[in-house]
Amino acid sequence: MASTSDLKSGNIQTVRRCFYLNESLSVNEVKKMTGLSHGCTVNAFRALEENGEIGLLEKTGKTVGRKTHRYALNEEFGHFLAIDVRREHNGFSSRSWRMNLKGTETDVRIRSFAEMDDTYLHEEISSMMRAYPDTDMILISTPGICEEGVITNGEIFRMDIGSRIEAEYHIPYVIENDVNVAAIGFSADYPHNADIAVIYQAENGIFGCGILINGRLYNGFSHAAGEVRYLPDMEEKKKMDPSLLLAEMIQSVSAILNPKIIGWASDCVHEEPSVSPSLPARHMPTLIHIHDLNTCRRRGLFSIGIYNISEESKG
Repeated sequence: MASTSDLKSGNIQTVRRCFYLNESLSVNEVKKMTGLSHGCTVNAFRALEENGEIGLLEKTGKTVGRKTHRYALNEEFGHFLAIDVRREHNGFSSRSWRMNLKGTETDVRIRSFAEMDDTYLHEEISSMMRAYPDTDMILISTPGICEEGVITNGEIFRMDIGSRIEAEYHIPYVIENDVNVAAIGFSADYPHNADIAVIYQAENGIFGCGILINGRLYNGFSHAAGEVRYLPDMEEKKKMDPSLLLAEMIQSVSAILNPKIIGWASDCVHEEPSVSPSLPARHMPTLIHIHDLNTCRRRGLFSIGIYNISEESKG
């Protein structure tokens, strides 16, 4: 049987999740959302307010009689360090920034580097952590397969960034493939569509695919889901017209995953490719051209951070 303290802690965690998903809430709204009793909900509100995680936003209602107290998340209660690494024509670039619980960005730093190696990432993390030692979580979006803190790209590079973060900073982290992060950010505009894919075609002909099934990112057993560059004959197919190759990739993803929406972005194709239906028309997805994949990744990192920090108990 669960102890009283365990139940109280569970109630607080149930209520705090609500604040990470909503702009502001009242006690009655949270009661309806969670099914908790009035007393349990009030106690959870009090604990979160005393901890500084939420604060009174406003009192609303009639001038006479009891007013409704609305509370909101304290946006400065937690902070993320976010790093977005992207492949460029002649190497790589990164965008690093500090972000609060509302997604407000500060101290944005842009850097370029010739090769992908752990020295650069360690230096960038170290520099930001020296400036902001109160960081609660590190979020990294990067090309490559990301599994348990290790970033790999075939035989080109292997970097164990997670172990270094754990050893030096002792805070949670998430390191995720860049196209997967973009898919999460893209999906925020389509909250009622649970099955979504994002296809990205790089200038060098390499493809990536982020997959959401039932509203959740699908990584596969070794986090290699969506690495469509390893499909048969892809090296040979790079010689194809980029628009035809993109259309073929859309057809393949449509047939294998049957997503409701496919968002596509390309460094070399700027008009929607002509896709011959590989399925009966009613089974074909809606195609949406993503014009700004960078924003999708930034939004994706924020969503990942908010989801994970809402599961952590701080203070």
